[in-house]
Amino acid sequence: MVMGLPNVAAANAYNLTACGTEYLMLADNRWQCVECKESAVMDTDESLSLHFEIREFFKGLNMKIEKVFPLILVDHQSLNKAEEENYGVVIRGICMSEEKIVTREPQRFVRECNVTAIRILYGLPRLLTGYILAHEMMHAYLRLKGYRNLKTVLEEGICQVLGRMWLESQRFSSSNASSSSSSRTTGDQSDFEKKLVEFCIHQIETDETPIYGDGFRKVNEMLVSNHYNLKDTLKGIAIASKTL
Repeated sequence: MVMGLPNVAAANAYNLTACGTEYLMLADNRWQCVECKESAVMDTDESLSLHFEIREFFKGLNMKIEKVFPLILVDHQSLNKAEEENYGVVIRGICMSEEKIVTREPQRFVRECNVTAIRILYGLPRLLTGYILAHEMMHAYLRLKGYRNLKTVLEEGICQVLGRMWLESQRFSSSNASSSSSSRTTGDQSDFEKKLVEFCIHQIETDETPIYGDGFRKVNEMLVSNHYNLKDTLKGIAIASKTL
């Protein structure tokens, strides 16, 4: 499954600064503002700590993901195929998986899903990269736990809910951003990062698209009615997917 952003250029959607800001061009011809560069995750090695953090976040929700698979940061061209399959949506992340039929007992065959990797666009700010990763990690969790044939609007909705939950956890946390372009590794969040957290949360909550926006609102209502119990909400999503 993919993490997309409808009808906007990926490089420019997160410009929270005034006109006249200095921009740098990345290798895949996307523009990056100086503020984003301060905490940008530029390559796979730089993403390792964030990958670990998101796994710990899921573990804290009693949704531990045991399966080990790589997080790979890629350029825009590497996501072009997924973008072609999702018309009008700029792709920023994708969970790669494959299904196979295995024999458990004589005459008993079952389908197993194997998550092979998560790919995310490089050069985005740490907070945005983490939000996308939380979204894609939820896709991975669903695949590995055997949730199949879910309604797309509900699957994307629960993934958006997890993305927002991670962003909310960052509202009061210290910034762990580190990159080759910044000597700051710990400390209070910058004003830009605080604005970026609020911007991303606002975008999730006000998204008007039928899949990501409506999906988020439907699943969030289910979560509230289940007293914020994620496991019960997942059960409800599975049931609703069979009856819708």
